[in-house]
Amino acid sequence: KVWHSNSKYKRTIWQCNYKFKNEKKCKTPHIYEDQIKEAFIKAFNSLIEDKEEIITGYEVILEELLDTTKLEKKVANIQNEMEVVEELFRKIVDENSRKAMNQKEYSKRYNELVGRYKKAQDELNEVEEKQQENKVRKDSIDTFIDRLKSQETILTEFDEALWTSTIDKVVIEDDITFYFRDGTKIKEEMI
Repeated sequence: KVWHSNSKYKRTIWQCNYKFKNEKKCKTPHIYEDQIKEAFIKAFNSLIEDKEEIITGYEVILEELLDTTKLEKKVANIQNEMEVVEELFRKIVDENSRKAMNQKEYSKRYNELVGRYKKAQDELNEVEEKQQENKVRKDSIDTFIDRLKSQETILTEFDEALWTSTIDKVVIEDDITFYFRDGTKIKEEMI
């Protein structure tokens, strides 16, 4: 929010969007943008101190994220299971059309195959979702590491591009907590 936008006292503040909405008002105080920027500089500089250690740790994590062999094997196994169930579907439908079958027995077997196929499909969706999460996480960590590597010196002034590429979210309560894209969480006191 911008206070006093048409005067020499113009200031940008941050406050909860629910500060004045609903019956229960948010009690989090507003904070001046300059305070957030200063706290970010301190938090980022504390990251820079451990830069080499952080980069080494994340390179190990990236190797694990890039190793998709377990997930690929699981996908192949699930797809094989789905093909087997599809073949069983064809056989049972073909058998039912060629000769008279007990329809209760047919329905029971058919529904069992439907359940087995659905279970495999759900599992496949879960594994594919995990693969996508890993890709997104890898991309986020890559961006974070690139920014960390390119930052040679401590930060002396706020850098919006650095903020955008390294910060996931900020939570303000009694202090300011920065959640970096790599999963690091740093608390800074309100200035």
